[in-house]
Parts: sequence; C-alpha cells; structure tokens
Amino acid sequence: MVIEDITNGFIPGITEAKAQYLSECAVSCLERQGHSSGIHMTCGGLVNTSEVIEWSIPFNDQLRRSTDDLQEATEHGAECISVLFVIEHTPYTVVRRSKKKTGFDYWLGKKEDPLFQDAARLEISGILDNDKIIESRKKQKIKQTDQSDDTALPAYVSIVEFGTPAIELEKK
Repeated sequence: MVIEDITNGFIPGITEAKAQYLSECAVSCLERQGHSSGIHMTCGGLVNTSEVIEWSIPFNDQLRRSTDDLQEATEHGAECISVLFVIEHTPYTVVRRSKKKTGFDYWLGKKEDPLFQDAARLEISGILDNDKIIESRKKQKIKQTDQSDDTALPAYVSIVEFGTPAIELEKK
C-alpha cells in the first residue's frame, strides 16, 4: 500500500486536497511511532495478512508542527489507511462523507458504479500506540453503527493502530 495513492483523484468522496492532508497525517503518525517507509502492517479481521506500507512524503519539522494535535492526526491518519485498505480489499470505494449522528464516517459505493448508490457504511477509528485496545475499540465501533442499521446496508468497521502498526477490518 502506497500512502500517496489516496491523492490520485480516484476516490469520488474525497477531494485531492483532503486526501493530501489525510496522507500527511498517516505519515506523521507512523513516523512518530518510529516507523519508516516499507514497514509491514499486520492485518486482521476480514483480511488476515501482512501489508507493506510505503510513502515518500518527507517527515520534516513543518509536517510535525502541522500535525501536533496527535488525536486529530491519529483520526485522520486512520482515515487514510482505512480508505486505501477498503478500496484494495472490498468491492467498494468512498462516495461521500456521512452526516453527524449516523454512527459511521463514510458511505461506500460499488467501485464499478460508485455514484449511483450508497451500498455500505464505513466507520473508522485510530489508535496512536496501544495494540491492546484494538478488540474493545472494534466492539465499541460496531455497536456505534447500530444507529444506522435501518439502512439495511452492511457496515464495515476499520481500526488502525499505528504503534505496531496494525489494521482490523470487520463487516457487520
């Protein structure tokens, strides 16, 4: 997985400018945890494998300063990794951001016809450095999607932990 791939303009629900910011946050979180490009990410849940994460965005003082709110950087960095992972390992892509109080972050559409339907939901959570809470966070986020179950659409929950690094992707 190449982090900068999110900026290629191929995601209908994320502008290139937002994608650039998400990718910078992902790099900042990975670099702050001592990782460099080429690190292996442990993948669990629906996809049990190991994935190489690469990037060429320089982690310099300006990037560090612009992502100093680590809670925000973790949230947005997890969005980057999750979106790329979902696009690679499911039949979906991101078609739009969901509204507040829906219980999820993004609407997903089928890759071959993404703009004409909301086909699934995606909830994302990021953890900077604590792989011991991945399972409890995953349960919490799955329950959070209950508030939009009336859509009768599948819900995907993605938890990204930057310390290991690891990703868990579950389908409800």
